[in-house]
Amino acid sequence: MKRILFSLLVVFSFSALHAQEWRDENRYHDPFDIYFGPTIGVAASNMTEYDGKYKFGPEIGAFIQTYFCNHFGMSFELNYSREGTRDAWANFLTDEELAITDSEGNVISHRERGPYNYNMDYINTIYKLRYYPMHRLNVFLGFKFGVHINATCTLDDKDTDIKGALRRRAAHIIGGFGYELDKLNIEAYYCFPISHLRNSESAVGWRALRDAKENVFMLTVGYRIKIY
Repeated sequence: MKRILFSLLVVFSFSALHAQEWRDENRYHDPFDIYFGPTIGVAASNMTEYDGKYKFGPEIGAFIQTYFCNHFGMSFELNYSREGTRDAWANFLTDEELAITDSEGNVISHRERGPYNYNMDYINTIYKLRYYPMHRLNVFLGFKFGVHINATCTLDDKDTDIKGALRRRAAHIIGGFGYELDKLNIEAYYCFPISHLRNSESAVGWRALRDAKENVFMLTVGYRIKIY
């Protein structure tokens, strides 16, 4: 009987140790671990309404990230990005809207349809809710809120300040995936626009932008530093 009990104890102890090792190996993250670090990347953006090409601009910022449990976490980011579009043509404008008239209403010339080059600088706050189906891989949803700090439109090498024609804030719903490789965090995500670019009170904004919105793709690399 003692031998049987001893054998059962050995088997139970081995099973418990093996199960504990399995859980440790498959634990993705400890709850409330906190990571902080810088990010750098590229933003590829384009504007609806305009027949333009994607503009590639820098993204520079920082993030803080934590975990609720093994499979869920969240992060907050603050960054700078340059967005807009290039080689864009305002084909939505009619000939009448492009006409330049004299004091008597006679058409003396027409404005050009393009090509325009839009540069818009943002300070963004980004919120992400993450799910980890695998150890290093995560998918996320969230929001991106940007504030314009500068906005110009270039035509024929002439820059025009259009900050007053734009909404002060821009909002996007974001979705994408990330991969954690040791101390590096690699992410790719799409920003779906939920706000128009133009200032509804600006006649210039209406004439130049109509209902244009901004599509944005982000590819970033972050360096993870554990602080708690």
